[in-house]
Amino acid sequence: MNTVATETQAPPPPAVASIEPKWVLAEKFHELTGVTRMTVHNRRREGVWLDGKHCAFIARRLYVNIKEADKWIKSQLPQPRRA
Repeated sequence: MNTVATETQAPPPPAVASIEPKWVLAEKFHELTGVTRMTVHNRRREGVWLDGKHCAFIARRLYVNIKEADKWIKSQLPQPRRA
């Protein structure tokens, strides 16, 4: 009688993206930040966020550039005052 030893292998770890996306759909941006699609539209309409820099409308889908949006948010923070 032959007995074959079987080794149990652990499943491979889940795949992790090696790079972070620069552009995400407005819905994903909302999930990540709480900033609604309507807020993104309003910022575009008012010229606060620029198409091609902060956001883009491609094939009827609204995208947000996470890095540029983050820079804009940081620029809106009050600057510390010198004594």
